[in-house]
Amino acid sequence: MNDFYKFTVDLTKKAGEFLKELYHLDFVVSHKGDDIRDVVTDADIKISHFISSAIKKQFPDHAIYSEEGTDIFVKKTKYVWSIDPIDGTSNFSRHIPHFAICVGLMENGVPVIGAVYNPITDELFSFQKGGGAFLNGQKIRISLETDLKKSFVLLHVGRDPKIRDWGIGLYKKLLGEVKKINNFASSSLDICFVAAGRAELAVYGTLTTMDISSAIGILEEAGGQIMVSDLSEKFSKKPQKVFAVCNNAIKERVAKYF
Repeated sequence: MNDFYKFTVDLTKKAGEFLKELYHLDFVVSHKGDDIRDVVTDADIKISHFISSAIKKQFPDHAIYSEEGTDIFVKKTKYVWSIDPIDGTSNFSRHIPHFAICVGLMENGVPVIGAVYNPITDELFSFQKGGGAFLNGQKIRISLETDLKKSFVLLHVGRDPKIRDWGIGLYKKLLGEVKKINNFASSSLDICFVAAGRAELAVYGTLTTMDISSAIGILEEAGGQIMVSDLSEKFSKKPQKVFAVCNNAIKERVAKYF
């Protein structure tokens, strides 16, 4: 696993260097399907191809899943790589420096290696199952705060009209119960912020967990927990409701809102 870990971290940093170059150049912004709010750029495609090509060359027998739908190889293998080339594409497209590259390795459906990298801030979160979670090589742990009124929450409801009322209601309730609510709009970084003790809770109304399996692995290795609405499929290719929590005390306080 040490070889897998080094490969993942090195590849993610190289992809980050490439993405940083693209960030300062002109890039094409479009959208997926009919929803103009579902932003994608040609940089997403370039980074996805860059990462998947390196994985195919090094591990030709492994399967690859990419959030952008490019270079997907479905094979009967215990090893599956999950890639989100730019998590936070809307931020990237507006030159807001809060986005990340996510690269993770799953073994028999369980994240075992992963990296989440913001090339603008040069913060690289990583984990190796059983070996710890790290930020730029330094070990990280979740917050031990148990008082919701002292907690920092990251909330992103999403665009699904079916959960809009739930999201508005949750925001109103949390306003009276927590210290601070923000929306940074990069799920992987938000979850890593919980892992690093920067926030106690991150809430997403619609999140495709397969895309950011690396961030979930980092959170769990740092001592945190993930709550998903589809208990039968923790790592799903379909959007679902997700709570990333730091500890049991906070989890018990917010479970009623899930």
